[in-house]
Amino acid sequence: MFTRLLAASLLALLLSPTLATSAAAAPAVPAPRVPTTKFSLPNGLRVVLSEDHTAPVVTVYTTFRVGGANEQKGFTGFAHLFEHMMFNGSRNVPEGAYAYYVDATGGAVNANTEHDRTNYYQTVPSNYLEGMLYLESNRMANLEITERALDNEKSVVKEEVRQQQENSPYAKTLMLDWPSVAYSSWEYAHSMYGSMEDLSGAPVQAFVDFFKKYYVPNNATLVICGDFDPKQARALVEKYYGPLKPGAELPRGYPQESVQKEAVYREVQDPLAPTPLALISFDIPAPQTADHTALELLSAVLTSGASARLTKLLVDDKKLASMVMLQPGFPWTTYGPSQLVGLLIASKDTKLADLRAAFWAELERVKKDGVTAAEISRARSKLYKQHVDTLGDTMFKAAQLATYESFFGGAEKFSDDLKRFDSVGPADLKRVANQYLGQASSVTFDIVPAKT
Repeated sequence: MFTRLLAASLLALLLSPTLATSAAAAPAVPAPRVPTTKFSLPNGLRVVLSEDHTAPVVTVYTTFRVGGANEQKGFTGFAHLFEHMMFNGSRNVPEGAYAYYVDATGGAVNANTEHDRTNYYQTVPSNYLEGMLYLESNRMANLEITERALDNEKSVVKEEVRQQQENSPYAKTLMLDWPSVAYSSWEYAHSMYGSMEDLSGAPVQAFVDFFKKYYVPNNATLVICGDFDPKQARALVEKYYGPLKPGAELPRGYPQESVQKEAVYREVQDPLAPTPLALISFDIPAPQTADHTALELLSAVLTSGASARLTKLLVDDKKLASMVMLQPGFPWTTYGPSQLVGLLIASKDTKLADLRAAFWAELERVKKDGVTAAEISRARSKLYKQHVDTLGDTMFKAAQLATYESFFGGAEKFSDDLKRFDSVGPADLKRVANQYLGQASSVTFDIVPAKT
């Protein structure tokens, strides 16, 4: 599931001619409020309720603060494996029945693994809310972790890795090779899939211990977003989650990243690559810090939409690229030190070296001359529009509320998220460009079609 989500998002980016709509006027009014009601159970489960009666659907979204960064050397791949294991049988739900039950409602269900968290979510007609809370709480409390179930899911994961490496263009480099170079910490650098040898050799008890440590209510955030009665929803949460026992308190923190002191360059031949692609990345601070916010805005100025600085220059004017993207936290968000990733897809008959040279030349102009207030206003407008456009989707809102509650100081802060861009000006963008976007401290992977 993790692989399909990431591959789909990557291919969507690669096949899009641009990454945003045309410029819009600066927002005259603040973004709509997203209502939130919060409470915690005695066992430590954080709960966020957000009513939205626009459509008769409800999203149940659970975030566990466990991902690849929580694994230990010699015992890798556990976080991603449990993303699959959680859809197996539990004490009161037969093997294979979980997804069948959700599908029978006409709803949708999925999950994904990141470095610092694992997410489980389903959107169903609102009259099935109680059933979803029963299923979610039951697998948190009573997941069946047997040698047979583990063997089945290990086979699934191994096949998923094989498929990912063999059948998706660019994916092996982006998801397996690049992280090991871009991140200095083992926690963020090792493969999210883990070592197949580790998965094969680990005893059942190691998986049981991992589950008991991290899949506990005091390490989880539950969000319910959509068409429901809040009093009834709270009563259902207390009914199904209240009896669950908490686990031991876990230390909070993120891996420490050392400063990249020299440029790294790799050329990779990809037999599935339809056209050459350059991946260029930079070490940047964690999300929600002032410099990360400035880099988000700078990325929008440079590549969001046809009128953006790099897009216009490299795609329209020089016709060196068919797509240009700069995005913090791609392909996975990390909540500790992060990466800003650039993807440059060469146009026909363009050499990647020429494309990269034009990219770096324009970045040097940004460092020297900065960007204009008009460019910043246009980028803010795009970010505002993207934010507002997604607020009708209960899944998107639930995911954001879970993120803010788990990592950014509270779900109620999401409504005012865009305000962090208001105080960012041209001088800030010029400063962060000079501080973080240095060629001498970048990581570059040229991915080229394999020679025949």
